[in-house]
Amino acid sequence: MVSWLTSTVLMGVAVLAVGWLAWHRGWYQYSPTAAVTPVRDPGRLSEDPRALGVAFAVLVLAAVGGVAAYLTGPGPMVGAAVAAGAGGLLVAYLLGGVYLSATSRGHPRSLAVAESVTVAGALFLVAVTLQLLGSG
Repeated sequence: MVSWLTSTVLMGVAVLAVGWLAWHRGWYQYSPTAAVTPVRDPGRLSEDPRALGVAFAVLVLAAVGGVAAYLTGPGPMVGAAVAAGAGGLLVAYLLGGVYLSATSRGHPRSLAVAESVTVAGALFLVAVTLQLLGSG
């Protein structure tokens, strides 16, 4: 119990330290330059509105089909498949969004991948924490 409280206090101090660093950083002095403006390639599939619309429609149909399969034949395997599919879609959407947001802001691809991996690590830590809290 004492180690749990100590860990909580240390994490609170870490959050306060990060908040203090973010507060005292001169963010108001930042101004983007024209040199980092991304160049859009219309030939890329990820920038084609029709391809994105078709991909979204397929994902919606898959989600609706999974829910319909769960409701018509509720079984443990179908429920687990729907939950895993929904979780996978959420994680892919979040990581893809981080990557596309970073590249559209002019970050190099390597940095965008690093930011996506950081978000994936944070999601993993949240999942482990929820698992530990649920089992205790």
